[in-house]
Amino acid sequence: MKITPLSPIGIFDSGIGGLLIAKEMKIQMPNEDFIYFGDTKNMPYGEKSKEFIRKNSMKIASFLYEKKCKALVIACNSIASNALDLIQKQFHKKILIFNVIDPVVKNTIFLSYKKIGIIATPATIHSNFYTKKIKRYYHHLDVVQMSTPLLAPIIENGWEMKKINPIIKNYLNHLKSIDAILLACTHYLFLKQEIENFYHGKVHLIDIQKIVVQEIKKKLSEKKLLCFHPIYNRFPIFYTSSSIPIFFEKKVRILFGRNVFLKHIFLI
Repeated sequence: MKITPLSPIGIFDSGIGGLLIAKEMKIQMPNEDFIYFGDTKNMPYGEKSKEFIRKNSMKIASFLYEKKCKALVIACNSIASNALDLIQKQFHKKILIFNVIDPVVKNTIFLSYKKIGIIATPATIHSNFYTKKIKRYYHHLDVVQMSTPLLAPIIENGWEMKKINPIIKNYLNHLKSIDAILLACTHYLFLKQEIENFYHGKVHLIDIQKIVVQEIKKKLSEKKLLCFHPIYNRFPIFYTSSSIPIFFEKKVRILFGRNVFLKHIFLI
């Protein structure tokens, strides 16, 4: 399969979390075309077994590969922490593979802190992927992890913020003596403002979207696969594995406007 700068970028997540990574890609790389897949039928991944995550992730990655994508962006921390090795083994010599963990843990921003908090899904926490990666690069850093299983499902289901806020506060009350916090689930990026409000600006929120997309842009440029010219008459495509959820469509329209294609496909 021949890939060129005009080939699309494939992005996948368990649901809507990766939409904010896709949005940042549109900001930093406005000429890129992309295909998004949200496994809305099986979300949340955070409570699924490692075997389930690996099996389903490979199906999605294969689907996007067949769509002639020049790169895969694993925009789900649960997938990256449990299935990255499998996806890399299958596709790394064929297309570029990115995830939302490696660019973040390698970023020098961690040199500025002594103690960070990580909130994530149970699957990500149980993998211990973040702690092992961070400790490899930053021996001085004290890392506190906390599983926050309720957040991704309620974000995916479009709960009102006044109902979510007490849940956020209950979790974060256990993470007060930290310098920075890492939102290790892309769904949680929808809660950035509420988390910043809780800490009154005294705890730094690590800007995952910008760090990840800067890495993607850099690598595409190095491989001469960055698209420098707008592609006319091509709009982002958003696939879901169930009938398109109302909240998913609403978020897509808010973030990307009306000129998008939404499709559901019984892949899984």
